[in-house]
Amino acid sequence: MATNIERAPDVDRAAIEQLVKSEPDWLGDLRRAAFTRYEELPQPDATTPGWRRLSLEGIDLRAPRPAPTVFTTQVSAADRERGLVVCSLADAARSHEGDVRQALSIEHKGKSVGRYAAIAEAAWQDGVFVYAPAHFVAQEPVRIELSSGTYPRVMVLAGEGAQLTVAETHREQDPVSAGVVDLLCGGGAVVRYLHVQDCARTAAAFSHQRAMLERDARLITLNFGIGGRFARTDVEVELRGPGAESDMLGLVFAEDRQQFDYRTLQGHRSPNTRSDLLFKAALDDQSHASYTGVIVIDRGAQRSDAYQANRNLLLKEGARADTEPMLEIEADDVRCTHGATVGPVDEEQLFYARSRGLEADAAARLIVEGFFAEVFEKFGNPAVTDSLRSAVAPHLGRVGAV
Repeated sequence: MATNIERAPDVDRAAIEQLVKSEPDWLGDLRRAAFTRYEELPQPDATTPGWRRLSLEGIDLRAPRPAPTVFTTQVSAADRERGLVVCSLADAARSHEGDVRQALSIEHKGKSVGRYAAIAEAAWQDGVFVYAPAHFVAQEPVRIELSSGTYPRVMVLAGEGAQLTVAETHREQDPVSAGVVDLLCGGGAVVRYLHVQDCARTAAAFSHQRAMLERDARLITLNFGIGGRFARTDVEVELRGPGAESDMLGLVFAEDRQQFDYRTLQGHRSPNTRSDLLFKAALDDQSHASYTGVIVIDRGAQRSDAYQANRNLLLKEGARADTEPMLEIEADDVRCTHGATVGPVDEEQLFYARSRGLEADAAARLIVEGFFAEVFEKFGNPAVTDSLRSAVAPHLGRVGAV
């Protein structure tokens, strides 16, 4: 049972009213509506449906007062000169008011972090706005690093036929942070989006990522989790236009008593759409990973093709993984499959590696590296994934044979 300290919540309606004083009326209305949703949703505990598998002992999950988001961006000067816009979201609400208003007005329903997504929508103070105009092809990735802030917000808008990569890294030290990411992909756009959660080991981190894909757009996402004490993430992709494609990738390395919970939605809303999902977790010590994946194919989304796979590698006997795939299919001309595995390092692979002269510990590390490599390769941009390999390497040094 959770042992949250009994005290008044840090965030209240007065804090939201303070934020809207210098903002357009439409933004204030959106904030107030989001705060109302937040108030209507219950504070989760160990008895809440969808949370019962998780240990909340000693974790205070109440929403803190809004604190400014501190971030840095790295953008190619040549890409800026050619029309790529990267600025603070607060500035974009004035300079690109129509685009920002339209994106913020889209209604989304996070299935697991709904309460935290709602307060993030109400209480964000700043964030990052990325806009690639129609047919723009970025030469370099856009890199975003968030170092502090309770409610960070990132918005990526890709115009028709645009191509770009955005790599977002979270290193917040705050006890609780809740962020929202909006990805809007115009017709024929190709977007790669990387989300790295490397927050402090004392932190509880929530993220709600939602994407809208128009006709023939393609989105490749990779969620990489290695930080935080407790992390919960919704990744929702809506395939709104015919021919839209989504590749959803996830990778977790957990140790000690870390907990990671991912919930994904592959929403097929139009015909001739495709989604492919691969989420992997390597779990050491007494860590825990939970994955719930939902594939939804609407009645009119004929000839949809959806696949979902969740693979979990247990590196110690105390590690645990839960996986739950779900299908909601209303069309009859579709192809939809899913699969999940949970188990230790494969003995045959270990034997093969040792037969080639490797010691047991080195062989186990090699297998884990290969387990990760498949996901990095599928993302398709070594310029941003090579650093992730380096981030994992020190942890693999202590991985031994199971």
